[in-house]
Amino acid sequence: AASWTEMPGNLSGNQSWNMLWSWSKPKINWADLNVWQKVNHFQEARQLTRKDNLKRHIARFRNIPGKLGEAFNIMPLTYTLPGEYVQFCTEFAKGYDKDQAGNMWIMKPAGSSRGRGIFVFNDIGAVSYSEVVIVQRYVDRPLLLDGYKFDLRLYVLVTSMEPLEAFTHRQGFARLSSERYTNDSDSISNRYIHLTNSSINRHNPNGIQQESMQ
Repeated sequence: AASWTEMPGNLSGNQSWNMLWSWSKPKINWADLNVWQKVNHFQEARQLTRKDNLKRHIARFRNIPGKLGEAFNIMPLTYTLPGEYVQFCTEFAKGYDKDQAGNMWIMKPAGSSRGRGIFVFNDIGAVSYSEVVIVQRYVDRPLLLDGYKFDLRLYVLVTSMEPLEAFTHRQGFARLSSERYTNDSDSISNRYIHLTNSSINRHNPNGIQQESMQ
């Protein structure tokens, strides 16, 4: 068992803790933190965790001339709606004229997680939203693992932003879709093919993840 030491009684509640771990933005005054107090959030972390903010920052760095800008060429054509709806419609129409069925895009709510609200489409009539979303040209020929889509999760502990200090865990894991990949337009609405989120694929009664659990 861990050995606990009681803090001195003359310390106020704001001083008598070392670590604050919160799933959401902590309600604290950052300026009042003492040197021994750590929080698992950085101020303005939403600039990286929200998809619309991340898209904006990547686009900004990608516009830097030279090799630095080239290093940020890591994102397919992306628009934020509703702000860039006209630009998106123009680009969608170009692809529609060339290949209606193959003009595939993916929509993602900017502030959601676990695959909620994400879908692939090739009909602009399917574009409907009540919050800020991003739409990206769908990567319809992804790298596959034995015929299945996957993503690789690596964990990095960032202890300081300035100066930047980060530690990468030695291990990671892969998440897989639960049905073999195809870019056939008839399967465009099958989320078990196109998404790798475990919270979605665990509900597929016929998928590989169900077989692995048995």
